[in-house]
Amino acid sequence: MHRTQIYLQDNLHSRLRTRAQNIGVSVSELIRRTLDTEIKSDPLADAAAFFERLTPLTGFSSRINGEVNTDAAPTPEAYVRALRVQSRLLRAPKKTMDRDAS
Repeated sequence: MHRTQIYLQDNLHSRLRTRAQNIGVSVSELIRRTLDTEIKSDPLADAAAFFERLTPLTGFSSRINGEVNTDAAPTPEAYVRALRVQSRLLRAPKKTMDRDAS
């Protein structure tokens, strides 16, 4: 377990203390429970967020002697778009037919 300090507005701290007293737990326990509920592991959402933050880079193959060669590589935007489309994490799961049902 790690110790963490945070700053809360007075009204938020008051509501937090009141809620903790009402349910019979410490303020720390209420914060842990709330964060545990709020921050769930969601691999699909994590992958989508990663690809949304992915910024295009100019590839080394698109430069020849410092000059941009537009024939050598796709634009950075097109490259990133292609990566997003190809990600197996972002594709909808394929529906499989039950062979015994036919």
